[in-house]
Amino acid sequence: MASQKAKRRRGYNAEETRSRPLSLAALKAYGALEAFARPEGEFDPAGGWRHTYRLWLVGNRWHQYRGFLDVKRGTSDGGHSVDLEVRRSLLMSHQPAIHETTASLTCAGDALCTPRSWEIKAETLDITGKPFPLSRLVASASVKGGRIEGRRGGRTFDRRVPTPFTSDFSLFDVVQRLAKQETKPMRFALLQDLDEVKEEHVLSYRERLSFEIGGAGLALHCYQQIGRGILPYRYYVDGQGRLLFAISGIRAYILDPKVQVQHKRSVERLARRPGK
Repeated sequence: MASQKAKRRRGYNAEETRSRPLSLAALKAYGALEAFARPEGEFDPAGGWRHTYRLWLVGNRWHQYRGFLDVKRGTSDGGHSVDLEVRRSLLMSHQPAIHETTASLTCAGDALCTPRSWEIKAETLDITGKPFPLSRLVASASVKGGRIEGRRGGRTFDRRVPTPFTSDFSLFDVVQRLAKQETKPMRFALLQDLDEVKEEHVLSYRERLSFEIGGAGLALHCYQQIGRGILPYRYYVDGQGRLLFAISGIRAYILDPKVQVQHKRSVERLARRPGK
């Protein structure tokens, strides 16, 4: 645990931090950004890329690291089609287990990275990687004529989808290609976890700011997403459009290319806990 002197050096005030919504300043006060490394090199948000994010939650020291999100983007058909490969691995808080989700999306190469078809798999594993009985779910779907037609768990489904729409996974691509200035807000329906439709969402430019990390300022642009059925999101991109941070409620995604190494160590520590 950090000493009181160390906490004062980084401006930590536990009472004040807990009394405010989670923010970049709060993440810094908690020490969640101490391992953050500024990305280097050129970045083309409209090309192929792969980003991995550490999932951080407000809580005691053990519970702050919760897992990671890996998003890989590729294009085809001259950029008219976008392929997203997603993996999300979450450490369960109530038992020694891991919830794994993988998804493959084929999307339009438009401003909202609109999903055209997808497959998503989810299951809960024990610490050894063995699936729990009856925990596996597989679903696939495609969009045709304003409707989602698909199959989940051996059953077919067909339902209307409002337009325009996008997915929460797609938004990790969308915000990186925005203009980094005040523009007309984007309005859409949200397909959360490629399952539940939530309407009346708005994504808009919020501000330009400089945030100090490691003794030097980091130029950022912030976008905000609000809408039915979610807590507001704030997305922070750098000058090239690269998404560095996303914050919602008590949860934050922090760009961290090495997080899967930490994840493996966290799983190993979890396996050694008494009563696992």
